[in-house]
Amino acid sequence: MAEQDILYTKEGGIGTVTFNRPERMNAITQQMLVDLAGIVADIIRDNDVQAMIITGNGRAFCGGTDVTNLGRDDEESRRERAERDKKIQEIYQNLPESPLPRWTFTRIPKPTIAAVNGAAVGMGVEWVAQCDIRIASENARLGWVFSQRGLTPDTGAGPYLLPYIVGLSKALELMYSGEIIDAREAEKIGLVSAVVPPDQLLPEAKKMARKLMQGAPLALKGIKELTYGSLEWPPSVHLSETRERFRSTNLTEDCREGIRSFREKRPPVWKGR
Repeated sequence: MAEQDILYTKEGGIGTVTFNRPERMNAITQQMLVDLAGIVADIIRDNDVQAMIITGNGRAFCGGTDVTNLGRDDEESRRERAERDKKIQEIYQNLPESPLPRWTFTRIPKPTIAAVNGAAVGMGVEWVAQCDIRIASENARLGWVFSQRGLTPDTGAGPYLLPYIVGLSKALELMYSGEIIDAREAEKIGLVSAVVPPDQLLPEAKKMARKLMQGAPLALKGIKELTYGSLEWPPSVHLSETRERFRSTNLTEDCREGIRSFREKRPPVWKGR
C-alpha cells in the first residue's frame, strides 16, 4: 500500500484509518480503493480491533473520487475499473459470511466512527453515512454534490442510508441541491452527533470508541447485524433473526462473564467468545 495515501494504525483496540493526500483534498484513486478494501478486511478479521475510526489529514476528510477517474469510459478506463473490482472482490471473498450491507464500512461487524475533520463531499460523504457514529470538527463541511457533476451518488449509501439518518425530505434536499452544509447544520439535522474544536476531534472520537467498546464484542456484532438488517428484513424475519442471536449470545462465555461480573460488582473482562 502507498503509505502516503492511506495510513492505518492500531492502539488500545481501536483501528484508525487516515486518508493522507492532503495536497489533493484526500481525493480517492483506484489504488486507494483497493488498499482501503485490504484495510477493511484486516479490521474485520482482527479480533484485537474492537472499533474503527476513519478521518483525514489536512483540511479535508475526503474530497471524493480523484477527478482524473471521472467522465472516462474508454477501453483503458474500463479495464482499470475491471482490474480494481477484481482485486477488491478477491480481498473480500474469503471473509466470513455476514448479513451486513456490503458497503465499504457497513460490512465491518464492529462500531465504526467517522471523525470528519474537514470537507467531506462525493464519495467522502457517502463513507461518512456508512459509519455508525459521526463526529465533526468545527471545520467540517459535508455535501452530496453529485447532482452538480451530472452524477448519482456513487456508492448508493446516500439514497439508501441518508433518509434513515436525517429523514426522507432532508435527504432528498441535500442530494437534489448538492448543497454543502457546515458542521453546525449537520448537527442540527442529525447527520453528525457532535461538533468539537479541531484539536479535540480525534480525542473525542477515541473517547466515543472506548465507550462503545465496553460491550461484549459478539453482542455488538449481533446488535449491528440486527440494526442494519432491519432496513431490509420484514418483521417476521427480523424477529426470527433476533431470537437466533439472543440464543447464540446467551451461550457465549462472554454472557456468563457479563452475569458473573454484574453479581461481583466489577467490570467485565470480555473474551470475544
